[in-house]
Amino acid sequence: MPSDRDVFDEAAADYDQLGVEFFTPMGAALAAAAGITRGDRVLDVGCGRGAVLFPAAEAAGESGRVTGIDRAPAMVSLTSAEAAHLPQVQVLVGDAQAPDFPGESFDVITAGLLLFFLPDPGAALHAYRKLLRPGGTLAFSAFAQFDPRHRAAMQAVARHAVDPPPEMALAEMFKDAGRLRAAVGEAGFLGTSVEELTVRSEFRDREHFLAWVGSHNGRELVRRVPAERRGDLLAELATVLSEPPELATTIRLINAHRPG
Repeated sequence: MPSDRDVFDEAAADYDQLGVEFFTPMGAALAAAAGITRGDRVLDVGCGRGAVLFPAAEAAGESGRVTGIDRAPAMVSLTSAEAAHLPQVQVLVGDAQAPDFPGESFDVITAGLLLFFLPDPGAALHAYRKLLRPGGTLAFSAFAQFDPRHRAAMQAVARHAVDPPPEMALAEMFKDAGRLRAAVGEAGFLGTSVEELTVRSEFRDREHFLAWVGSHNGRELVRRVPAERRGDLLAELATVLSEPPELATTIRLINAHRPG
């Protein structure tokens, strides 16, 4: 089975590029929640196609420095090209679990919808604290609630797939806001706040929805639906999705600080 890096590397050209309001508004909200100011040194971990990176760069301005890292080389290549006109931005291949930078290198670290993919999210939080200057800010996001229609649709896709990959199991710290606060505190951060944001996503039709699912971490699942089953899948999706499809997704925005 392909690794997460391979899936996102292959999906890079389509990732957040299909005209669906999802990662972009979530990323903008996270950048705003981070409180980035002119001249800040920012690390955006798991930068993808720049949903957090670009609003962070605007907030930091030309006097700032915004570094994005991602494990998928294609993501890095495409996002770096898109950021070529921004002198304060660099995009590098890097490991979100343990970013390779000197201690106290950053004023702000952001991580948009990333931590739950990592093998040890708690250890990553400890690593991020060391990379922040005293008093620096960590801001990250995580899913809080999917639209019930989304879950029903994904179950339908899995029923029509051949040997579907298993659902990703979330670490306990992501199960509710209280456990998130506790995990952030255990990593040595103070002043943790958790806010919720709901984003509504609209799709032209069921084919557009399937293309969107296949543009991020659902790519392998969609790929495993044989061509001869696709018509039956689309018919089943008509029973669980509105026409045109629309979904509401709630995320949590977490903000905390390294002790000064």
